Amino acid sequence: MKTITTMDRKNAGNIRKILETELEPILKQHGLSFALGNASYDDDSVKFNGFRISIEGGLSVQGKALEREIADRRNYEFMVELDPTKIAKSFGMSISLVGFKPRARKRPFVIKDLETAKEYIISTEQAEKLFGPTISSENIIKVSL
Repeated sequence: MKTITTMDRKNAGNIRKILETELEPILKQHGLSFALGNASYDDDSVKFNGFRISIEGGLSVQGKALEREIADRRNYEFMVELDPTKIAKSFGMSISLVGFKPRARKRPFVIKDLETAKEYIISTEQAEKLFGPTISSENIIKVSL
């Protein structure tokens, strides 16, 4: 491989590939994985934001945030509890709740299509409808006027 003398978009991409190919096998030997965030560069350096090394098979950042959100919802009576083990059928697919993005205001919940493993984001209202408690006819009180 040739020596890199200046930093540009192409070389920053090459450095990312080098890190992925060289570092990944070393970390796998120790049961670890890594993720690189976005890159920024100037004339002679590149910086990867969000460089994270984690235990293989561990919870993702979004998964940890989902656990915190579910715990918070259990603590506050006015919030609808969510069941992360529930498998819902919607949008023509079987989906499960896999993550939460606390900084996302409109669509903070992450769902995964169990057949294709694709992830999608949904609103709080949609998450409460799909993964909240189901209301059966036994729980409805009929009131006559």
